[in-house]
Amino acid sequence: MAEYDPSLKRVPSSLGLAAVVVAFGGVVYAMVAAPWFSPLYYALSDLGARGVVTAPIFNGALLVGGALGTGFVVAVLADTDHPIRRAGGLFGLLAMLFMALVGAFPLPHPLHGVVAVPFFLFLTLAVFLWGAGDYAADRPVRGLVLVLLGVLHVVSWAWWALFPWFPPGIAIPELVGSVAFAVWGGWLAVEEFQRVRVDRDRL
Repeated sequence: MAEYDPSLKRVPSSLGLAAVVVAFGGVVYAMVAAPWFSPLYYALSDLGARGVVTAPIFNGALLVGGALGTGFVVAVLADTDHPIRRAGGLFGLLAMLFMALVGAFPLPHPLHGVVAVPFFLFLTLAVFLWGAGDYAADRPVRGLVLVLLGVLHVVSWAWWALFPWFPPGIAIPELVGSVAFAVWGGWLAVEEFQRVRVDRDRL
């Protein structure tokens, strides 16, 4: 029988943390590296438009982060039996795939909008449903935080769409969604690290 190697158990959580750092960190770095950029007047995707200096940073972060996150969510789904959480995880998997596609089809590619819209839709469903599953499974704190983040994302889009006096930058609701998705992935990854450490200490 093969010897138990606890380091292998840390791989999925490492992928999750790496996905958050690469994807969200890359987007933030691209924002800082572009002095012309303002979330009040632009979309995040403008940072990845062809010919823009920050395009390799932004698009690369989404591609690599999406690939890492896909591996993490697959591992999470294999270890999840709660039906509501599983539904959230499946939407999280789709969101990771479409996030990578957003980086693969930067502006002004005609498929950019086709993949960007599902990305934000799927990440909202992932965060909200996982939070609902947590709440149903007696994890009220994380459940409420994630549900509220999902609702806040929807509200931010509605606010942006319904009030014409609001700054026209679509990056504002996009950032709300990005933060919500990063919190979801980061929280799950950190919890997985803690669980693996407890299992190792019991050996």
